[in-house]
Amino acid sequence: MKIILIGNFRPDRQESMLRFEQLLADGMRARGHEVETWAPEPVVARLLRRYRYDGPAKYFGYFDKFVAFPSRVRLRLKRLTQAPDVVHIIDHANAVYAPLFQGLPLLGTCHDLLQIRAARGEFPQQRLSSRGKRYQEWILRHIATLPHIVCCSTQTAKDVSRLARVPESRCEVIPIGLNYPYSPMPLPEARQRIARALQTRGYPADLLERHDRGFILNVGGGQWYKNRRGLIETYAHLRSKLRPFPRLVMVGKPLSAELAAHAHSLGIGENLLSLQNLSNLELNAFYSLAQCLFFPSWHEGFGWPVAEAQACGCPVITSNRAPMTEVGGDAATYIDPADAEGAAAHIAAFWPRRRELVPLGLARAAEWNPDLMLQRYADRYAAMAFAGLTAA
Repeated sequence: MKIILIGNFRPDRQESMLRFEQLLADGMRARGHEVETWAPEPVVARLLRRYRYDGPAKYFGYFDKFVAFPSRVRLRLKRLTQAPDVVHIIDHANAVYAPLFQGLPLLGTCHDLLQIRAARGEFPQQRLSSRGKRYQEWILRHIATLPHIVCCSTQTAKDVSRLARVPESRCEVIPIGLNYPYSPMPLPEARQRIARALQTRGYPADLLERHDRGFILNVGGGQWYKNRRGLIETYAHLRSKLRPFPRLVMVGKPLSAELAAHAHSLGIGENLLSLQNLSNLELNAFYSLAQCLFFPSWHEGFGWPVAEAQACGCPVITSNRAPMTEVGGDAATYIDPADAEGAAAHIAAFWPRRRELVPLGLARAAEWNPDLMLQRYADRYAAMAFAGLTAA
């Protein structure tokens, strides 16, 4: 098949979407398909000394994404000598490109509708400007026009059906596969890799080995729905409940100045370690050595860290909300992310039994095999290409 993937604007640095794009492209090529990736490129944004998706600078990106890119797409479509069998918009936020591919077999992947739900006032933790609300409604209107939608979780599919009013016959759930072969790393190797990772970032190599305290791991960005404040407050409540008291390692974006000050006001600042830019191999080591993954998100589209931790044999403690409950299944224990004190009490009570989750998580990790995801997408592409030939 000839497949065109519609990718994301790379300067926006949406790392998860870029990894998903690469996984699809490489996986389909390995299956013998011809794959092209079309994505907006920086034209006007290149004029800036520093582009970022924030403030006035983002409007330069908007020109490249919503004016320059559609013009190039129309030109490329005219020059094609062979029509694609499938066009796949890999990020629902780019559903606004759907009209460009009218008459072609088209599908889009919807990862979550969190910003659209925030625009509708569903989340008190996130408020959008009137302009932001209009932007999200624009995206939603185009999601509703997609002839076929793949959702990465049942929760997302429910949101699409409810908000875009899309019938179930146009939706399909295909869980995202892991984009790295995470697996349990032998503990001596994990310790060595963590020691090197700490040293290269200016910390003592044995920082996490001191006093046999161990560490709790959290992985995620700084988005509002990651509930970092709740994470820190739950951890503070654990101080009087766990002996020895483990450190908290937060992998992802640096803590905001406000949250860092809050951690210090709670007396846990010295027990908290924030790390950025870990490689997949280094992250694999942290998962393998951590006493647990604590992932108290308010909401997610899928919740990759839960699946990654399971694949590494790391016990998972996460929120009692979908899709975390979908991904975790019976291989995780669940807390209420809105109740920091109650969450700490649950974690402390469950702490001696947390290793019981390891074999359950390893068994469940098979569901996140990327080959399974890729085959499901290949089957969907083939069905759409066949339907297109039949219609022609």
